[in-house]
Amino acid sequence: MLSAMARNFTDDDRDKDVVTADGNRIGTVRNVDNDRATVDRDHDDDDGLTDKIKDMLGWGDDDSNEVRNEHVDSINDDEVRLRSSK
Repeated sequence: MLSAMARNFTDDDRDKDVVTADGNRIGTVRNVDNDRATVDRDHDDDDGLTDKIKDMLGWGDDDSNEVRNEHVDSINDDEVRLRSSK
């Protein structure tokens, strides 16, 4: 797995699942811009999106939110995994 800290997001990261450190899917990468990715959040599954994670990411209650590469633990062929919010 590549560390997101080692590189910016690329077009190849579009449409990848965004998952918490525990593996709970919270959305999909819609767009990328260097160190940021716009994420479309899942409407039906906010269980994995705890207040702690929202606070870490600076997310409000809207459906589309940004993830910065400093919030990412790893990126592989299928997913963007967030760092632990602990």
